[in-house]
Amino acid sequence: MNAPDFNYSRIVDLSRSLVPEQNQHPWVRYQPNVESIVSDPESVPPEGRWYVVTTLNMSGHAGTHVEAPLHASQNGASIGHIPVERFFGEAVILDLTAVVWGSPIELDVIQQAATQAGGIRQGDIVFMNFDWDRRCSQEQGHPFPSNEALEWLVAPDIKLVGIDSGGLEIAERKDLPNHHTLFDKGIPLIESLVNLNDMRTTRVYVMAIQLPAMETDAIPLRVLAFES
Repeated sequence: MNAPDFNYSRIVDLSRSLVPEQNQHPWVRYQPNVESIVSDPESVPPEGRWYVVTTLNMSGHAGTHVEAPLHASQNGASIGHIPVERFFGEAVILDLTAVVWGSPIELDVIQQAATQAGGIRQGDIVFMNFDWDRRCSQEQGHPFPSNEALEWLVAPDIKLVGIDSGGLEIAERKDLPNHHTLFDKGIPLIESLVNLNDMRTTRVYVMAIQLPAMETDAIPLRVLAFES
């Protein structure tokens, strides 16, 4: 494996901040609880000093997060079993900001976006930019590729898919064909990316840092893009 070239001009954080809010859906819950340590006499700080421990009550799907095969397959790998190599490398960003939401994004649209981005190569990370944060309050449904389009997308042996929306499953398909297209090939899925519209180039170097959490289907992570 070649060492990455870190002659970059700037770093763009593609991660959504985790903010505690009232009435959060359980799937995206994030609720920190700051506790004093005064109950442990040996840990009481001197007067005027601050020493606490924060416990987290949260979903693995809070904020920008990655889903493992365990999310849709009973015997699938958990987050902690995904090879770390899948989380760094070159990423290509597909501009899908003009697609119609609520119906499948067909193969020709995905192919055109890939061509405009310079093509998809073996070992790529592929990010799909749906302009989610701007459009989600104005649109019906959500954007998602057809299964044929997704099969074509992963065919070059890519290693990771990321989207700025909350999911890419085909509407009304409870058998989760798009999830299985990814997970059956061991490809993790990052959801709820941000700032894809701020990228100046369609190909960047990406590092996505997740906790090696065992026996969980998803975990929040930090995603950084390095522009040359």
